[in-house]
Amino acid sequence: MHAKRPRPAANLMAQVSLIASRVGICGWLRIRCKATRFRLASAGEMGLCPQRPALSHAPTWAGRRGRPYGNPYMVDTRILLWRSLSSLILWTLVLTMVILDWRTGCWLVIASFGLLAQREFYRAEQTKGHIVYSKFGLFCGFLLFLNSWYFLVWKGLGEGDPHSLRVVETVWWVEGVIVVFCIIGSLIRLVVSGEPKPQPIVSLALTIFGFLYVPYLFNFVAKIAFWPDPVNETRIVLVYLLAVTKFSDLGAYVTGILLGRHKMIPRVSPGKTWEGFAGGIAISLGVSLALVWYFPVQLQGIGMWGALLLGIVLPLISVVGDLAESVIKRDAAIKDSGRSIPGIGGALDLVDSILFTAPVLFFYLYSKAHL
Repeated sequence: MHAKRPRPAANLMAQVSLIASRVGICGWLRIRCKATRFRLASAGEMGLCPQRPALSHAPTWAGRRGRPYGNPYMVDTRILLWRSLSSLILWTLVLTMVILDWRTGCWLVIASFGLLAQREFYRAEQTKGHIVYSKFGLFCGFLLFLNSWYFLVWKGLGEGDPHSLRVVETVWWVEGVIVVFCIIGSLIRLVVSGEPKPQPIVSLALTIFGFLYVPYLFNFVAKIAFWPDPVNETRIVLVYLLAVTKFSDLGAYVTGILLGRHKMIPRVSPGKTWEGFAGGIAISLGVSLALVWYFPVQLQGIGMWGALLLGIVLPLISVVGDLAESVIKRDAAIKDSGRSIPGIGGALDLVDSILFTAPVLFFYLYSKAHL
């Protein structure tokens, strides 16, 4: 007995849905590619392209090595629109601070994103049932940013000032005191709480790690922005850092959607591909060279050779930062660190790569200027 033939209308809608998903216009056509709605059609019933995989295989086609019919990833146009709008607003905010040279306002933005990202990290760990001393950790993070504001903004010296090295030593000395205070304070908090904790060492380790992972590393952005650099104009260096890092993420995202075939580390981040990785480095390198060419005086401490080196190293470090946050989110069984930024997720999703690239760029510039 022959199998019941699928309805022509169903086959037609299935084909339109599949084609629309491949060209990324599902959101505009209001077509939802739910392939399980349609019964599996045989090769004979498909007729035109018997070698094409059946529609019921479309959700798992992303895992196939060969994709001769283009990229099967469906792009949610609504999320892409929100992501673009959020990115535009954030870049407008950054460029406004840079053009106006409003140092206190820039510090407020840096400190706000840093503390919000640290709070999201603590919340991610709390979703797993861990006890974290989040208030004390956030207080220590605030002290770090306050230290940078007081010595680099409030009492900041001009670029090229002969006493700048003294400011460097003072900032690092106070930072060391804050780190020791965080470690000892967490131990005291654990002892004086008086409540038996199921995993006291885990609570202690997560509190200190959250402090070192987010505000301590992100504070290097404030150092880059307000450091008394004798060679470079620091506000342009800040734009350079953000542009090279975030365009690396953008290039990897777009290239991965269009050309991605080979998974990078599927157990950690299933969406990342080697093609996207290469595309991110290429675009980041182009942005690095273009900025140094356009600002030859403001970025003279980097130079074209430095732009070539940093254009390759920074996107590599950026991927490491992105994967590190993916490990944290996968361990906490969450997709995004928060919902504070529409289309992007949380603050930690936004700054994850900058957490790793900012220290690298800072020590590169500092070594060239003072060593």
